[in-house]
Amino acid sequence: MITREEITAIIAECMALQMVDTSVEYDTQIAIDSFSFVWLQHVLGERFGYDLQPPDIDVMQTLNSARSVHRYLADVSPDRFVAAD
Repeated sequence: MITREEITAIIAECMALQMVDTSVEYDTQIAIDSFSFVWLQHVLGERFGYDLQPPDIDVMQTLNSARSVHRYLADVSPDRFVAAD
């Protein structure tokens, strides 16, 4: 099961690639652009063998923190992700 800490670490990596110079915590407000989403897909596939399919644009706009990404992933794949709190 993929944990909240692992999701937060991946999101922090994504933000570092965007040159965001801030510490990323579980509830830190972020902006996931298309590049960040592709990185998220790549890392989840590489590290965990998880094939993340792009959500529709309405869902993408709600992914604004590690918590929201975790919540989304836990909803679409409850067998792979620890439930979000």
